[in-house]
Amino acid sequence: MKVTVSNRQRLLKVDTRRLKQLAQRALELVGASEDQLSIVLVNDKSMAKLNQQYHHTPGPTDILSFDYGSGEGELIISIEHVCDRARQFRATPSRELALYIVHGILHLHGHDDLTARKRARMRVAERRLLARLQRDPGIGKLFKT
Repeated sequence: MKVTVSNRQRLLKVDTRRLKQLAQRALELVGASEDQLSIVLVNDKSMAKLNQQYHHTPGPTDILSFDYGSGEGELIISIEHVCDRARQFRATPSRELALYIVHGILHLHGHDDLTARKRARMRVAERRLLARLQRDPGIGKLFKT
């Protein structure tokens, strides 16, 4: 399994080593230990450009998932969205970032959230996977202070 992390934002200092470990463990838990995953952390300005380019939707979004086939995928995550949502839901940015990683990995492995029923099923899968990942004490320290 190969996970790479590219940090292209400056809002928060991210512990890319721990983020990589979290993603690797999540891939193991979904039975995809042979997958290759690229994680790119961006700001909202970059995310807005990508969202317009790939989804023809103006403005930033939280995460974009790209499945390139043959076990290769990419997650592009807006750290500004991570921070905003963490404040909104009274969570830590680390917990929110972990949720985005899990959400993206589940998308890459067949989960869909386009209908209410599928979204509910995906939320259950997210909670289960996050619960298993949270047994690792490193999940709380994805950001450097």
